[in-house]
Amino acid sequence: MSPPTWRSGGLLALLTAAAVGCSSAGGGEETPDYPFRVNVADRGAIRVTIEETGVVEPERQITVKSPISGVVRRLHIRAGDSVRAGQLMATIVPDIAQANALAQLRSEISGAEISVGNLRREYERAKELRARSLISESDVEASRVAAEQAENQLRAAQERLRLIEESGVQATDVTQSARIVAPSAGVVIMRGVEEGETVVGGTSTFGGGTELFTIADLSTLLILAAINEVDIGKVKAGDTVAITVDAFPGDTASGVVRLVPPAARQQERIRVFDVEIEVRSGADILRPGMTANVQIAGPTRENVVRVPVEAVFFSEGQPIVYRLENGNPQRTPVTLGLSDLSYVEILDGVAEGDSVALDDPIEAARRARTRGGR
Repeated sequence: MSPPTWRSGGLLALLTAAAVGCSSAGGGEETPDYPFRVNVADRGAIRVTIEETGVVEPERQITVKSPISGVVRRLHIRAGDSVRAGQLMATIVPDIAQANALAQLRSEISGAEISVGNLRREYERAKELRARSLISESDVEASRVAAEQAENQLRAAQERLRLIEESGVQATDVTQSARIVAPSAGVVIMRGVEEGETVVGGTSTFGGGTELFTIADLSTLLILAAINEVDIGKVKAGDTVAITVDAFPGDTASGVVRLVPPAARQQERIRVFDVEIEVRSGADILRPGMTANVQIAGPTRENVVRVPVEAVFFSEGQPIVYRLENGNPQRTPVTLGLSDLSYVEILDGVAEGDSVALDDPIEAARRARTRGGR
Protein backbone atom coordinates (compact mmCIF):
# COMPACT_ATOMS: atom_id res chain seq x y z
CA MET A 1 0.00 0.00 0.00
CA SER A 2 1.43 3.39 -0.99
CA PRO A 3 1.68 6.11 1.66
CA PRO A 4 -1.49 8.23 1.92
CA THR A 5 -1.43 11.57 0.14
CA TRP A 6 -2.93 14.84 1.26
CA ARG A 7 -4.84 15.52 -2.00
CA SER A 8 -8.28 14.74 -0.61
CA GLY A 9 -10.20 16.42 2.22
CA GLY A 10 -9.80 19.95 3.45
CA LEU A 11 -5.99 19.92 3.74
CA LEU A 12 -5.40 20.69 0.06
CA ALA A 13 -7.65 23.72 0.31
CA LEU A 14 -5.95 24.65 3.57
CA LEU A 15 -2.52 24.50 1.92
CA THR A 16 -3.72 26.44 -1.12
CA ALA A 17 -5.23 29.19 0.98
CA ALA A 18 -2.18 29.32 3.18
CA ALA A 19 0.11 29.55 0.17
CA VAL A 20 -1.80 32.59 -1.09
CA GLY A 21 -1.43 34.20 2.32
CA CYS A 22 2.29 33.44 2.36
CA SER A 23 2.80 34.84 -1.11
CA SER A 24 1.31 38.15 -0.10
CA ALA A 25 3.27 38.23 3.19
CA GLY A 26 6.72 37.39 1.83
CA GLY A 27 7.14 34.03 3.61
CA GLY A 28 10.72 34.27 4.98
CA GLU A 29 12.45 30.92 4.31
CA GLU A 30 9.25 29.45 2.94
CA THR A 31 8.92 29.09 -0.83
CA PRO A 32 6.32 31.18 -2.67
CA ASP A 33 4.30 27.99 -3.34
CA TYR A 34 4.29 26.39 0.11
CA PRO A 35 3.67 27.62 3.65
CA PHE A 36 6.60 25.51 4.83
CA ARG A 37 10.28 25.32 4.08
CA VAL A 38 11.40 22.85 1.43
CA ASN A 39 14.75 21.18 0.78
CA VAL A 40 16.07 18.46 -1.48
CA ALA A 41 17.60 15.13 -0.54
CA ASP A 42 21.15 15.01 -1.87
CA ARG A 43 24.27 12.92 -1.62
CA GLY A 44 27.12 13.84 0.66
CA ALA A 45 29.03 12.99 3.80
CA ILE A 46 27.79 12.43 7.36
CA ARG A 47 30.48 13.26 9.89
CA VAL A 48 29.57 12.66 13.52
CA THR A 49 31.17 14.90 16.13
CA ILE A 50 30.50 14.45 19.85
CA GLU A 51 31.05 17.65 21.80
CA GLU A 52 31.49 17.61 25.57
CA THR A 53 33.58 19.07 28.35
CA GLY A 54 36.08 17.31 30.59
CA VAL A 55 38.64 17.91 33.29
CA VAL A 56 42.39 17.86 32.63
CA GLU A 57 44.24 15.48 34.94
CA PRO A 58 47.79 14.12 35.08
CA GLU A 59 48.06 10.44 34.29
CA ARG A 60 49.84 9.82 37.58
CA GLN A 61 49.84 11.86 40.76
CA ILE A 62 50.81 11.09 44.36
CA THR A 63 49.58 12.66 47.59
CA VAL A 64 52.32 13.01 50.22
CA LYS A 65 51.43 12.90 53.93
CA SER A 66 53.45 13.03 57.14
CA PRO A 67 54.06 9.71 58.93
CA ILE A 68 53.64 11.45 62.29
CA SER A 69 51.54 14.22 63.82
CA GLY A 70 53.38 17.40 64.67
CA VAL A 71 54.35 20.88 63.49
CA VAL A 72 55.89 21.83 60.14
CA ARG A 73 59.36 23.11 60.98
CA ARG A 74 60.67 23.72 57.48
CA LEU A 75 59.36 23.60 53.89
CA HIS A 76 61.98 23.13 51.20
CA ILE A 77 59.82 23.30 48.06
CA ARG A 78 56.76 25.17 46.80
CA ALA A 79 54.03 24.59 44.23
CA GLY A 80 55.40 24.49 40.70
CA ASP A 81 58.81 23.10 41.68
CA SER A 82 60.17 20.01 39.98
CA VAL A 83 61.43 17.36 42.39
CA ARG A 84 63.43 14.18 42.04
CA ALA A 85 62.80 10.95 43.91
CA GLY A 86 64.22 11.14 47.43
CA GLN A 87 64.52 14.94 47.49
CA LEU A 88 63.85 16.56 50.88
CA MET A 89 60.52 18.41 50.84
CA ALA A 90 59.71 19.23 54.48
CA THR A 91 60.73 18.63 58.08
CA ILE A 92 58.11 17.82 60.75
CA VAL A 93 58.68 18.11 64.49
CA PRO A 94 56.52 15.51 66.30
CA ASP A 95 53.95 16.57 68.86
CA ILE A 96 54.32 15.63 72.55
CA ALA A 97 52.48 12.33 72.22
CA GLN A 98 54.56 11.29 69.21
CA ALA A 99 57.79 12.42 70.87
CA ASN A 100 56.96 10.48 74.02
CA ALA A 101 56.12 7.39 71.98
CA LEU A 102 59.44 7.59 70.16
CA ALA A 103 61.36 8.15 73.39
CA GLN A 104 59.57 5.23 75.01
CA LEU A 105 60.40 3.00 72.04
CA ARG A 106 64.08 3.91 72.22
CA SER A 107 64.07 3.25 75.97
CA GLU A 108 62.36 -0.08 75.36
CA ILE A 109 65.08 -1.06 72.89
CA SER A 110 67.86 -0.11 75.33
CA GLY A 111 66.24 -2.10 78.13
CA ALA A 112 65.70 -5.08 75.83
CA GLU A 113 69.36 -5.05 74.78
CA ILE A 114 70.48 -5.12 78.44
CA SER A 115 68.02 -7.90 79.25
CA VAL A 116 69.17 -10.00 76.29
CA GLY A 117 72.82 -9.67 77.37
CA ASN A 118 72.06 -10.73 80.94
CA LEU A 119 69.91 -13.69 79.97
CA ARG A 120 72.45 -14.95 77.44
CA ARG A 121 75.15 -14.95 80.13
CA GLU A 122 72.81 -16.76 82.53
CA TYR A 123 72.11 -19.38 79.89
CA GLU A 124 75.84 -19.96 79.34
CA ARG A 125 76.38 -20.35 83.09
CA ALA A 126 73.45 -22.75 83.30
CA LYS A 127 75.01 -24.94 80.65
CA GLU A 128 78.29 -25.02 82.59
CA LEU A 129 76.52 -25.93 85.85
CA ARG A 130 74.58 -28.65 84.08
CA ALA A 131 77.84 -30.09 82.73
CA ARG A 132 78.95 -30.51 86.36
CA SER A 133 75.50 -31.89 87.31
CA LEU A 134 74.85 -28.98 89.68
CA ILE A 135 71.43 -28.11 88.18
CA SER A 136 68.77 -30.05 86.33
CA GLU A 137 68.14 -30.11 82.60
CA SER A 138 64.83 -28.30 83.13
CA ASP A 139 66.69 -25.36 84.69
CA VAL A 140 68.90 -25.10 81.61
CA GLU A 141 65.83 -25.22 79.34
CA ALA A 142 64.11 -22.49 81.32
CA SER A 143 67.20 -20.29 81.00
CA ARG A 144 67.31 -20.88 77.23
CA VAL A 145 63.61 -19.99 76.78
CA ALA A 146 64.01 -16.77 78.80
CA ALA A 147 66.95 -15.68 76.62
CA GLU A 148 65.04 -16.39 73.38
CA GLN A 149 61.96 -14.48 74.57
CA ALA A 150 64.10 -11.45 75.37
CA GLU A 151 65.69 -11.65 71.91
CA ASN A 152 62.24 -11.75 70.27
CA GLN A 153 61.11 -8.65 72.18
CA LEU A 154 64.28 -6.83 71.13
CA ARG A 155 63.74 -7.71 67.46
CA ALA A 156 60.11 -6.53 67.60
CA ALA A 157 61.10 -3.16 69.07
CA GLN A 158 63.92 -2.76 66.56
CA GLU A 159 61.51 -3.52 63.70
CA ARG A 160 59.07 -0.84 64.89
CA LEU A 161 61.92 1.67 65.02
CA ARG A 162 63.09 0.63 61.55
CA LEU A 163 59.64 1.23 60.07
CA ILE A 164 59.48 4.66 61.69
CA GLU A 165 62.93 5.58 60.39
CA GLU A 166 62.04 4.38 56.89
CA SER A 167 59.07 6.76 56.94
CA GLY A 168 61.52 9.63 57.45
CA VAL A 169 61.49 10.06 61.22
CA GLN A 170 64.85 10.61 62.85
CA ALA A 171 65.07 9.90 66.59
CA THR A 172 68.31 10.91 68.26
CA ASP A 173 69.30 11.83 71.78
CA VAL A 174 69.17 15.52 70.84
CA THR A 175 66.07 15.92 68.70
CA GLN A 176 63.30 14.09 66.91
CA SER A 177 61.97 15.01 63.48
CA ALA A 178 60.44 13.55 60.34
CA ARG A 179 62.09 14.18 56.97
CA ILE A 180 59.46 14.22 54.23
CA VAL A 181 61.04 13.20 50.94
CA ALA A 182 59.59 12.96 47.42
CA PRO A 183 58.48 9.37 46.71
CA SER A 184 58.93 9.91 42.95
CA ALA A 185 60.00 12.51 40.43
CA GLY A 186 57.49 15.04 39.14
CA VAL A 187 56.08 18.54 39.56
CA VAL A 188 54.53 19.75 42.80
CA ILE A 189 51.03 20.88 41.76
CA MET A 190 49.76 21.45 45.31
CA ARG A 191 51.30 22.43 48.64
CA GLY A 192 48.73 22.12 51.38
CA VAL A 193 50.61 23.49 54.42
CA GLU A 194 52.77 26.37 55.56
CA GLU A 195 55.62 26.47 58.05
CA GLY A 196 54.37 26.42 61.62
CA GLU A 197 51.13 24.58 60.84
CA THR A 198 50.09 21.51 62.82
CA VAL A 199 49.60 18.35 60.77
CA VAL A 200 48.01 14.99 61.47
CA GLY A 201 49.93 11.82 60.67
CA GLY A 202 48.86 9.81 57.63
CA THR A 203 48.44 6.69 59.78
CA SER A 204 45.81 8.43 61.90
CA THR A 205 42.26 7.19 61.49
CA PHE A 206 40.94 10.74 61.93
CA GLY A 207 40.57 12.31 58.49
CA GLY A 208 43.28 10.15 56.96
CA GLY A 209 46.07 12.62 57.73
CA THR A 210 47.03 16.06 56.42
CA GLU A 211 47.89 16.30 52.73
CA LEU A 212 51.25 18.03 52.55
CA PHE A 213 51.97 17.92 48.80
CA THR A 214 50.64 16.52 45.56
CA ILE A 215 53.27 15.45 43.03
CA ALA A 216 52.21 14.87 39.41
CA ASP A 217 53.88 13.42 36.36
CA LEU A 218 52.96 16.00 33.70
CA SER A 219 54.60 14.13 30.83
CA THR A 220 51.19 12.60 30.04
CA LEU A 221 47.93 14.50 30.52
CA LEU A 222 44.48 12.97 30.40
CA ILE A 223 41.00 14.43 30.00
CA LEU A 224 38.02 12.66 31.54
CA ALA A 225 34.93 13.60 29.53
CA ALA A 226 31.47 12.55 30.72
CA ILE A 227 29.76 11.28 27.53
CA ASN A 228 25.98 10.86 27.60
CA GLU A 229 24.83 7.26 27.22
CA VAL A 230 22.90 8.13 24.03
CA ASP A 231 26.20 9.09 22.34
CA ILE A 232 28.51 6.44 23.75
CA GLY A 233 27.85 4.09 20.81
CA LYS A 234 29.49 6.67 18.53
CA VAL A 235 32.75 6.72 20.51
CA LYS A 236 35.50 4.12 20.36
CA ALA A 237 39.13 3.81 21.41
CA GLY A 238 41.41 5.42 18.86
CA ASP A 239 39.04 8.23 17.82
CA THR A 240 40.80 11.55 17.30
CA VAL A 241 39.88 14.48 19.55
CA ALA A 242 40.22 18.25 19.16
CA ILE A 243 40.75 20.02 22.50
CA THR A 244 40.31 23.69 23.37
CA VAL A 245 40.28 25.66 26.62
CA ASP A 246 38.71 29.03 27.32
CA ALA A 247 42.02 30.42 28.58
CA PHE A 248 43.58 30.06 25.09
CA PRO A 249 40.67 30.43 22.65
CA GLY A 250 42.89 30.56 19.57
CA ASP A 251 44.86 27.40 20.32
CA THR A 252 43.88 23.78 19.86
CA ALA A 253 45.41 20.65 21.33
CA SER A 254 44.82 17.18 19.99
CA GLY A 255 44.32 13.81 21.59
CA VAL A 256 42.97 10.33 21.14
CA VAL A 257 40.34 8.31 22.98
CA ARG A 258 42.29 5.85 25.11
CA LEU A 259 39.52 4.16 27.07
CA VAL A 260 35.75 3.83 26.86
CA PRO A 261 34.70 2.48 30.27
CA PRO A 262 32.51 -0.64 30.38
CA ALA A 263 30.06 0.83 32.90
CA ALA A 264 28.19 4.11 33.28
CA ARG A 265 27.64 6.25 36.34
CA GLN A 266 24.78 8.49 37.44
CA GLN A 267 25.24 12.24 36.98
CA GLU A 268 22.38 14.66 37.52
CA ARG A 269 19.67 12.13 36.60
CA ILE A 270 21.43 10.89 33.46
CA ARG A 271 23.86 8.07 32.78
CA VAL A 272 27.31 9.05 31.56
CA PHE A 273 30.53 7.28 30.67
CA ASP A 274 33.84 8.80 31.79
CA VAL A 275 35.75 8.50 28.53
CA GLU A 276 39.52 8.79 28.94
CA ILE A 277 41.28 10.98 26.38
CA GLU A 278 45.08 11.09 26.14
CA VAL A 279 46.58 14.42 25.06
CA ARG A 280 49.03 13.89 22.20
CA SER A 281 50.00 17.44 21.18
CA GLY A 282 49.48 21.00 22.35
CA ALA A 283 49.75 20.05 26.03
CA ASP A 284 51.45 23.38 26.78
CA ILE A 285 48.04 25.13 26.83
CA LEU A 286 46.62 22.66 29.37
CA ARG A 287 46.94 22.68 33.14
CA PRO A 288 45.69 20.08 35.65
CA GLY A 289 42.23 21.01 36.87
CA MET A 290 41.27 22.98 33.74
CA THR A 291 37.92 22.46 32.04
CA ALA A 292 38.56 21.42 28.45
CA ASN A 293 36.17 21.43 25.49
CA VAL A 294 36.52 18.23 23.49
CA GLN A 295 35.27 17.35 20.02
CA ILE A 296 35.47 13.63 19.37
CA ALA A 297 35.51 12.65 15.69
CA GLY A 298 33.04 9.79 15.49
CA PRO A 299 31.88 7.63 12.55
CA THR A 300 31.83 9.00 8.99
CA ARG A 301 29.74 8.00 5.96
CA GLU A 302 30.62 9.22 2.47
CA ASN A 303 28.37 9.61 -0.59
CA VAL A 304 25.10 8.72 1.15
CA VAL A 305 21.56 9.96 0.59
CA ARG A 306 20.85 12.55 3.25
CA VAL A 307 18.28 15.12 4.30
CA PRO A 308 18.51 17.97 6.81
CA VAL A 309 17.73 16.92 10.37
CA GLU A 310 14.70 19.26 10.34
CA ALA A 311 13.08 17.06 7.68
CA VAL A 312 12.71 14.05 9.98
CA PHE A 313 9.67 13.76 12.27
CA PHE A 314 8.48 10.97 14.52
CA SER A 315 5.01 9.49 14.58
CA GLU A 316 4.28 6.86 17.24
CA GLY A 317 8.02 6.40 17.63
CA GLN A 318 8.62 5.80 13.91
CA PRO A 319 10.65 8.23 11.73
CA ILE A 320 8.84 9.86 8.81
CA VAL A 321 9.44 12.64 6.29
CA TYR A 322 6.98 14.67 4.27
CA ARG A 323 8.04 13.96 0.70
CA LEU A 324 6.57 16.19 -2.03
CA GLU A 325 4.89 14.43 -4.97
CA ASN A 326 3.29 16.60 -7.60
CA GLY A 327 3.39 19.48 -5.17
CA ASN A 328 1.67 17.63 -2.33
CA PRO A 329 3.40 16.41 0.88
CA GLN A 330 3.18 12.68 1.49
CA ARG A 331 3.77 11.20 4.91
CA THR A 332 6.57 8.73 4.13
CA PRO A 333 8.13 6.25 6.59
CA VAL A 334 11.92 6.16 6.31
CA THR A 335 14.82 4.10 7.61
CA LEU A 336 17.51 6.23 9.20
CA GLY A 337 21.23 5.69 9.27
CA LEU A 338 23.94 7.86 10.72
CA SER A 339 23.26 11.46 11.69
CA ASP A 340 25.31 14.51 12.61
CA LEU A 341 24.31 18.00 13.70
CA SER A 342 23.11 18.96 10.21
CA TYR A 343 22.12 15.89 8.19
CA VAL A 344 20.55 12.45 8.58
CA GLU A 345 21.40 9.49 6.39
CA ILE A 346 18.34 7.93 4.70
CA LEU A 347 18.67 4.22 4.02
CA ASP A 348 15.18 3.72 2.61
CA GLY A 349 12.08 5.78 1.79
CA VAL A 350 13.64 8.82 0.10
CA ALA A 351 15.79 9.01 -3.03
CA GLU A 352 18.34 11.55 -4.15
CA GLY A 353 16.59 14.57 -5.62
CA ASP A 354 13.33 14.14 -3.70
CA SER A 355 11.90 17.34 -2.24
CA VAL A 356 11.08 17.17 1.45
CA ALA A 357 9.36 19.53 3.86
CA LEU A 358 11.40 20.96 6.71
CA ASP A 359 8.27 21.80 8.74
CA ASP A 360 5.13 19.88 9.60
CA PRO A 361 2.87 20.82 6.64
CA ILE A 362 -0.36 20.80 8.64
CA GLU A 363 0.94 23.07 11.38
CA ALA A 364 2.70 25.30 8.84
CA ALA A 365 -0.51 25.69 6.84
CA ARG A 366 -2.50 26.60 9.91
CA ARG A 367 0.03 29.21 10.96
CA ALA A 368 0.13 30.67 7.46
CA ARG A 369 -3.66 30.83 7.22
CA THR A 370 -3.78 32.60 10.60
CA ARG A 371 -1.26 35.18 9.38
CA GLY A 372 -3.11 35.64 6.09
CA GLY A 373 -6.41 36.26 7.87
CA ARG A 374 -5.15 39.09 10.06
